[in-house]
Amino acid sequence: MRKLLLISFILYGPAPMIFSQSYLTVGQVYNFNVGDIFEAEYSTDLPQSPPIFDLTIVLGKWYSAHSDTVFYRDSVVSYAPPACPPPCVGSFSTGIDTISYTNLNSKAVQDTTPNECPAVWDSIYTNASVTCWQKVWEQGPSRNCLDTLPPTFDGYNTTYSWLIEGCGGPYTNILFEGYEYTCYYSLIYSKKHDTICGAEYIITGINQVNPVLTNFKIYPNPSDGIFTITSNSLQPMSGLQKIEIFNVLGEQVLTEPLCSAQVDNSTNLSAQPDGVYLYRIITENGSLVGEGKLVVQK
Repeated sequence: MRKLLLISFILYGPAPMIFSQSYLTVGQVYNFNVGDIFEAEYSTDLPQSPPIFDLTIVLGKWYSAHSDTVFYRDSVVSYAPPACPPPCVGSFSTGIDTISYTNLNSKAVQDTTPNECPAVWDSIYTNASVTCWQKVWEQGPSRNCLDTLPPTFDGYNTTYSWLIEGCGGPYTNILFEGYEYTCYYSLIYSKKHDTICGAEYIITGINQVNPVLTNFKIYPNPSDGIFTITSNSLQPMSGLQKIEIFNVLGEQVLTEPLCSAQVDNSTNLSAQPDGVYLYRIITENGSLVGEGKLVVQK
C-alpha cells in the first residue's frame, strides 16, 4: 500500500495567501542579512534513523563589483543526536563557510530530483508557520497522479520542493517508491531581524539549548565579543552566581561570577574566534536557570 507523503509546511492560523507571481528569483530566495539564523532538519520516517540538525548564522554579506553576485560568510553547526541510549552521545561538527549566489534577477531553481509524476503543483503562497508570512514557492506532483501510480519501484521518486523568500532552499520531501519511506529536509526555525518563527532544536553534550528564563536578557547578540547581561525587571539579579560559556564542541571557554547586587553584568568573548557559543547561567545553589546561544562576529 502506498504511503501518503507528509508535507513539511503545515498551515496554522489564517488561510494561506496565494499570489499571481509565477516564480521567485534567486535574489528573493537568498536575500539574507547579517545576524539571520536558520535551522534545518534532515529526517526520515524510519524509527532507527535519528534526525540531523544544521544551524546556520549569517556572519557577513557583500556583493560583487557589478552587484550581480552576493556572497555570504556563514557559521554552520551540524548535530547528530545519539543513535542509542546513554552513555552514547551525539556528534557535532562546526565550520565557517563562504557561499555565493549569482544571476540574482533570474528564476530560482527548484529541486531537480526525477519524479514519477510531472511537477504539476506549482504555486506561490504565504502562511504563518515557519515562514512567518514570507513567500513560499512550492512544486510537486498532484495527488490524483500519486493515487493512480502502481505500488512498484521503478527507479524514480516523488518529490515536493519549497523555496522560501529570504530563507533559502530548496527544502524537500522525497518519497522513495518501493521502499515506502520519506526523507525530509525541512526548515524548522528562522530568525530574521527580530522576527522569529518555528522552534530551535540544538542539543549539546551539556544540555538542550533553549531560552528558559525571561527575567534577564543578553545583548547585543551577535556581538564583537562584549555581551551585557541585564535584568528585564531593572532589579538586581539576586541569587545568580555565575555564567559558563562553551564552544559548540562542549569545551568550556569561560566561566565568571555574576554580581547579583547589580542590574547589569558583562562578559567578554573578544579573545575567542567568530562563531556560536553556548551559555549557562547558574544560581548560588547550583541550579540552572537560563541557557542559550551567543554569536561572536567581529
